[in-house]
Amino acid sequence: MSTVALKRQPHGSGVEPERVALSPMDRRIEPRLMTWRRALLGICGLAVAGALLYASLETALGRLSAATADRLAISEVRHGTFREFIPLTGTVVPRTTVYLDAVDGGQVASVHVEEGEIVRAGQALVELKNTNLRLQVIAAEAQLAEQLNFLSQTSLIAEQTRFRNQLEIIEIDRQIDRLTRELGRRRPLVATGGASQGEIDDLAAELGYRSKARGALLEAQGVDEEFRVDQIAQMRVRLDAMNEHLEIARQNLDNLVITAPFAGQLTLLEAKVGESKAPGERIGQIDEQDAFKVSAFVDEFYLQRVAVGQTATFEASDRAHELEVVKVYPHVRNRLFQIDLRFAGTAPDFVRRGQSVQMQLEMGQAADALVLDNGAFFDDTAGRWAFVVNEAGDHAERRAVRFGRRNTDSVEVLEGLRRGEHVITSSYERFRDVDRIELRAGD
Repeated sequence: MSTVALKRQPHGSGVEPERVALSPMDRRIEPRLMTWRRALLGICGLAVAGALLYASLETALGRLSAATADRLAISEVRHGTFREFIPLTGTVVPRTTVYLDAVDGGQVASVHVEEGEIVRAGQALVELKNTNLRLQVIAAEAQLAEQLNFLSQTSLIAEQTRFRNQLEIIEIDRQIDRLTRELGRRRPLVATGGASQGEIDDLAAELGYRSKARGALLEAQGVDEEFRVDQIAQMRVRLDAMNEHLEIARQNLDNLVITAPFAGQLTLLEAKVGESKAPGERIGQIDEQDAFKVSAFVDEFYLQRVAVGQTATFEASDRAHELEVVKVYPHVRNRLFQIDLRFAGTAPDFVRRGQSVQMQLEMGQAADALVLDNGAFFDDTAGRWAFVVNEAGDHAERRAVRFGRRNTDSVEVLEGLRRGEHVITSSYERFRDVDRIELRAGD
């Protein structure tokens, strides 16, 4: 027996299903409503819809957070005096420190003091021995003596030459005088025949020669005198230079005995009998007693704002103590520069060398302003926004603000906040992407 089946036509073709005869061996297959393609498309659609729903819920919930009010730092915006300062940690050091160095070096011959002793001004501390330096002084003294002897001989020869020239001039003057008188006596005798004209001419020629010789001798004497003066002046310049050199050599010889430049405490001494010290090598250090200053390092950001005369304060023994900047070192190392501060008046009795001092360096004049307590929120927001608590105190909303100067205690409010409002000043680490914080009461 045969069975008739309908042949499936494309959907919407408008063609009637074609009847097909089925044999007994054939099996009828019914069309399925759910295929693997339809299932895959359905799963993908549900996944996309779920993702969109999750993203929308996450965004909506992410802009809102809740926190316990007791666990947050909430500060009031108030009107007060703003003081701009930077916190510094300084170290108490002696006000004056002098280093003792070996000027020319040498071998340690004797040590008269011990490290840590109190010394007086001019007291001998260490004596060095330098044979080469002593020989240099002896050689300089010998050269100076030789130069002095040469100067004496030169002066003596010049004086003898000048004396001989004077004698020659006297002799010429005597001959000129004799010839003048002889010519005056013989010239009238020519008319009477007592003297010939030839004799008169010879006397006149001799007189002219002697007169010219006198002029030449005077000119030579002037040249000799000028040369003598110039030579002696040059020798005196050399003598002065040799004297200066000898004085320096003697001073270096005196520097072999190292003395205390002022009264104080010998806090460093590195010298043992017999050891050699190179020129410029450090031997000791003397610190002024009972006179201190504070040395501190400041961030290079404030290099142009720190100046001599600025004040700093620190709290100790239940009272405030004031210091004044007396020196600003312009050199920057590791992004820090150094300043020295002195105590206003005498240093407190409790101050000791090496003690650390926590102080506040004033950076400007105190001024009336709208201020808010400083907190971790400023670093989290860079001072651009803050969470402001509403009047009911049940939530806080994000608000754009603008701050000015800042110190460790407070920040200056410029825009965005009013006096009397309350701001969350603790960390915003949990609330960076939040617009509103619901505040709950603590347990």
